[in-house]
Amino acid sequence: MEQFRKFLRDKGFVLALLACLVAAAAAGVWAVRTVRDELKENLDGLKTPDSTSTLPGIDQDLTLIPEEEYPEWQQPDTPAANSVANVPKAELPSASSSSPSSGAASGSGSVREPSALQGGSSSASSSAAAASTQPGFGKILNGYSGDELVYNKTLGDWRTHNGIDYAAKAGEAVPAPVAGSVVLAGSDGSWGPTVAIKDDAGRIWRLCGVASPKVKEGDIVAAGQTLGKVGSVGCECAEEDHIHLEVKQGDAYLDPAKCRN
Repeated sequence: MEQFRKFLRDKGFVLALLACLVAAAAAGVWAVRTVRDELKENLDGLKTPDSTSTLPGIDQDLTLIPEEEYPEWQQPDTPAANSVANVPKAELPSASSSSPSSGAASGSGSVREPSALQGGSSSASSSAAAASTQPGFGKILNGYSGDELVYNKTLGDWRTHNGIDYAAKAGEAVPAPVAGSVVLAGSDGSWGPTVAIKDDAGRIWRLCGVASPKVKEGDIVAAGQTLGKVGSVGCECAEEDHIHLEVKQGDAYLDPAKCRN
């Protein structure tokens, strides 16, 4: 008996410590299992949520509309003409209206028969008719062609006609179309006898076919003053007697019918 007491006294502390360790281990195991079971329940709840459960702050009466049941937006079918009032309609130009044609460069322009520039009924003659109001000039034989090519009977080729041909009787007086200073009074190459006058605007008025000139270079002449007599225009001698009138502004030829003093 004394030995058992001695054993308990010697080993009692160790046994008590061992018992505490076993109790602590058991408590730890129980705690771990409890936490594991709770985590598993929470995870299972997240994976398979209750369809009737709601999230905080979300109205339980909120319902979702299936995509196929969304109402389709329809634009009002209103005629465009009724949306804006009093808008004038654009009108296309009629087929009968035409814009003025632009002339081509000399030598590459369009070609017209000489008859197109002759006679009072032609468009070119009509445009040049105003020049016939200048003193002493008769009817128009050939009008100003601009960049269009016309046939020259004398030279037998196609070229531009840079002036207006006025019918005139040989030997009759040739009046000055404008007032100005005489810059040429004599022969001018193939054009024959020519008188040229420079007006106040700087334009040169050339009258080809003026024989027996009564003026000389440097003279100041008045409109209607006699310059000479009707002669022959060398490069247009196949035509009937006439005076060829040209107007130049620098290097450009102008339509004499559109030039005024």
